Amino acid sequence: MLRARSLDAEPLLEFLPGAWLARTGSTRAPAPAMYRPAVAAVLQGAKQVWVGDAVLEYRAGDALLTRQPVPARGMVARGNHQTFLGLVVELDTVLLRQLLSQLGNPPTGQAPHPAPFSVVALDSPVLSCLLRLLELALDTPDAQRLLWPALQRELLFRLLQGEAGPALLAMAQPSPLARRMAGAIRTLQRSFRQPLDAAALASRAGMGSALFYRHFRAATGLSPLQYQKQLRLIEARRLLQRGGTSISATAFAVGYESPSQFSREFSRLFGHAPREALPPIAR
Repeated sequence: MLRARSLDAEPLLEFLPGAWLARTGSTRAPAPAMYRPAVAAVLQGAKQVWVGDAVLEYRAGDALLTRQPVPARGMVARGNHQTFLGLVVELDTVLLRQLLSQLGNPPTGQAPHPAPFSVVALDSPVLSCLLRLLELALDTPDAQRLLWPALQRELLFRLLQGEAGPALLAMAQPSPLARRMAGAIRTLQRSFRQPLDAAALASRAGMGSALFYRHFRAATGLSPLQYQKQLRLIEARRLLQRGGTSISATAFAVGYESPSQFSREFSRLFGHAPREALPPIAR
């Protein structure tokens, strides 16, 4: 598929709506990014992801399942000399709920702890589905338009029947506590440019500050302040890479009051100064 698209050097290729092929040829420092609800299957190589203080490693035959939007850092595993190839498919919660409502025998089991990530082994039915997904990327536009929705449903069905089933069930049918934490996360995503009012977030979630902090960290691996800070800095990097803005203007745009503080925290998270994120012509 990479040869057909003539995009061998591209690190991320969207080949169907909501489906990407990730390709990384070298081990780099952990790169912070926003991980959204998705299943990321490893086709070749191995990768590590850090969320807060936790680290997960997954390799060919495994998939990283992300249940909710979380800032995290990922890198190709050290000592692995293969080019990393991963297949990332977004998880559609609405479609997942529709599918569950149509199952005569939906999966059961204890819902996992509401951690943002889990690593699951891929069984033969899931791998077969992923292979057909890749083949569809080389088919005609009509075939893609007509067959992709059905293949998305099948992939969710196959995942539900396997090791990923309990995590997907918890994602589609969250507990009351999980729903409250998801609401707090959405609020932070919408208002990350504003000063953090953790007490108000805790109050809206119906709990005291200490309890809210504990559950928020369990759900995201981060404190509310860390979550907000990483959202700000990831958005700042996107603005800088796009060009057309200064470092100071970017700092103010994402909610910082001090460009110098912004530069310090940007450098600490990404390992380089904000200037390095600008297009070469703007440096």
